[in-house]
Amino acid sequence: MNIEARRDVVAAAQALADGQIRFVDGVRRVAALRSAVSLHDHDPDFLLFAAIDSESDHLPRHDARSHCSQVWLEKCDKEAGELEAIYGPGVREACAVLITRFAPN
Repeated sequence: MNIEARRDVVAAAQALADGQIRFVDGVRRVAALRSAVSLHDHDPDFLLFAAIDSESDHLPRHDARSHCSQVWLEKCDKEAGELEAIYGPGVREACAVLITRFAPN
């Protein structure tokens, strides 16, 4: 298994758990790394991230925000905040699992 990808998972999960990156962006980053570190399409440690990524796929990515109207961004930010309020505790727990699982021994 790719050691660099494992480090990327740990770094992304840690940044997300610590609030260093926007919630939806962090969830998307962790979800995107799944295929680099797991042979299972439905790896249970990544399912929450994949589900939130799917549920929020209409929200603009950070790098696309400059192309959106302020009104739309306010609606999106409100929805992102609601997702974080609902899923935040579970995501932080799932991040801890990933950090333990993929941290170097």
